[in-house]
Amino acid sequence: MLLPIAALLITYALTALIALLAVVTLWRPLSILLAELCGTEERSRFWTVWSTVMMVATPMLFVSWRGIATDPTALVQGTMTSALIGVLLALVGMGLAVWSRSPRAAA
Repeated sequence: MLLPIAALLITYALTALIALLAVVTLWRPLSILLAELCGTEERSRFWTVWSTVMMVATPMLFVSWRGIATDPTALVQGTMTSALIGVLLALVGMGLAVWSRSPRAAA
């Protein structure tokens, strides 16, 4: 049984680790894609940073909405579920935004 403050800190640390793993994995491809779509380096840099902030903030928000479990198994399971759903929703949002602005081949 964990103390509530320890459970909260573990939850946020695990969520940050998952989110930062997604950010590190996608930083370079996202930067290249946004450079192509945005046209200037400044715009590309802004949207890359904005996207990475959303990839961290969304899972943190989802984890914050959940109650904090003090049982270690429930804590890890709930944190992983919420964090991964948050990362997935952030990626879906970014994917839709990029897809809607991508040039299409003429049919």
